[in-house]
Amino acid sequence: MSVRATVCAQQEVDIRLLGGPSVSGPTAGGVVPGGVKARTLLAALALDAGAAVSTERLLDYLWEREPPRSAVKNLQLYVSRLRRCLDTANTGFARLLVHVGHGYRLDVRAETVDALWVDELARRGAAALRRGDLTAAVASLSSALSGWPVDGLAGLVPSGPATAVAALWRERRLAAVEHLAEAMVALGTWSEAADLLAPQASAHPARESSQVLLMRALAHSGDRAGAIGVYRRLWHVLDADLGIRPGGEARAVFEGIVGPC
Repeated sequence: MSVRATVCAQQEVDIRLLGGPSVSGPTAGGVVPGGVKARTLLAALALDAGAAVSTERLLDYLWEREPPRSAVKNLQLYVSRLRRCLDTANTGFARLLVHVGHGYRLDVRAETVDALWVDELARRGAAALRRGDLTAAVASLSSALSGWPVDGLAGLVPSGPATAVAALWRERRLAAVEHLAEAMVALGTWSEAADLLAPQASAHPARESSQVLLMRALAHSGDRAGAIGVYRRLWHVLDADLGIRPGGEARAVFEGIVGPC
């Protein structure tokens, strides 16, 4: 594949990892690699788009500490499956998966990988929030979350590396929701912030940062009882699960609602 053809292919390919790995191109969309290991291989390579990933690292993704004796040959089989998947999306895309030294490289740009793109948008939004550009923060973070499902990187082999990277993307999404809610609260769109935070606060009852933001959003929107209820639930969860009390920020918000205890 010529340099020009490679660049064109890099622009045309669309790799989805969030919600389950798939590849799309001009010929076909939503092509799923056959088998969970081939899907995990796609994720491992796409998350390091344009960079070589060592065979050792890929074997860790697929089998962690107990690879079979045939692991390297099996890896080659999964590479072949992934190349067929790429070619189904568009003729010639298979050449984007390159064998380099002691590993493989997926020759695609970061912006063609949904997980990398939404993460970049979230980073831009967080940076805008830090510098006080609330409108830009809301725009970037809203765009990021619109393409970022709660289940994140799903359908991968339950190995240590794959589990760790899936957990990392879940944490980044949680942080993006909180950054967006913080910008919304600062802009005075309190009810919208509360609606955004409520599912996350319910799913992660011990995550104090989400609970504090929800308390603030509810209190500002006039739901004093709701904000007090969030604090009491946080207190009970932390006490029952961890034997600790809410931190200083949560207590300060609570006291601001009900007055000093």
